[in-house]
Amino acid sequence: MSQPPVVPDTWPRDALGASSLGMPGAHLRDFLATVVAHGCTSVELRVGEGEVVPRSMASDDAEAVGDVCRRAGVEVLALASYVKVCAPGDDDVVIGDLVEHLRLAAAIGAGGVRVFPGGVDGGPEDDVRGGRRIAGAAVAAEELGARILMETHDSHPRAVDVERILRRAGVGDRTVGVIWDAAHPWIAGEDPAATAAVLQPWLAHVQLKDVAARQRGAEPVLTGHGILPLGEVLDALDDRELRLPLVLEWEKAWFEGIPELAEALAATGQWLSGHRPTRHS
Repeated sequence: MSQPPVVPDTWPRDALGASSLGMPGAHLRDFLATVVAHGCTSVELRVGEGEVVPRSMASDDAEAVGDVCRRAGVEVLALASYVKVCAPGDDDVVIGDLVEHLRLAAAIGAGGVRVFPGGVDGGPEDDVRGGRRIAGAAVAAEELGARILMETHDSHPRAVDVERILRRAGVGDRTVGVIWDAAHPWIAGEDPAATAAVLQPWLAHVQLKDVAARQRGAEPVLTGHGILPLGEVLDALDDRELRLPLVLEWEKAWFEGIPELAEALAATGQWLSGHRPTRHS
């Protein structure tokens, strides 16, 4: 009889990362000081004017960002772009924008570029557009060594939705991957075990968060204080022996009244340290 996979009693604190979404407009050094103080070893850096990584950042400046992160002992998992690969419009414009973000990621030394589906209704036309555009940027991604990382989000919130696009793209997992936003699939009715099963071939990392209600746009709450079954998320990863970075996506940019990132990271670290697998006892 086969034995169940052996997993540690707790997830290591060094699995924790953070998104710069939690400190909108902050200087890179201030953001890094905050996350390192709370044991983070990885980050997502948001792309946008007035952010850590402006869209127009020169390659020399991008390389300097990467150097600062490496000296701090922090890995840049992804640049969080707002490219929408399934949105209506001109393919060349979307592909060109994605490739420019990939170049920026390569200069920084980031693992990839986060993209959104951003489709109309998550239907077949959206799937075809998204697959075609990912395929169109795949050669550049391969050459630059930066992956296209689709987040479970908006028009394609579930793993089964994102999977359709990636199957359409027909490119390998060295070129594309998935960021599992822990909230969106569950809010859309997909349980964590099902999400992990579908996404396993492509999973890059998981965005942790907690929410007060099972609905889109719900206000974030400190980790462990809401209703999102985060324990099931970790159990689903444990079941498949997937030890991936867990990035706190604290949506301070969208919800100004929520606590500061430092408090959110402290709560997340405390929750993570206290988690015990429930399926291997």
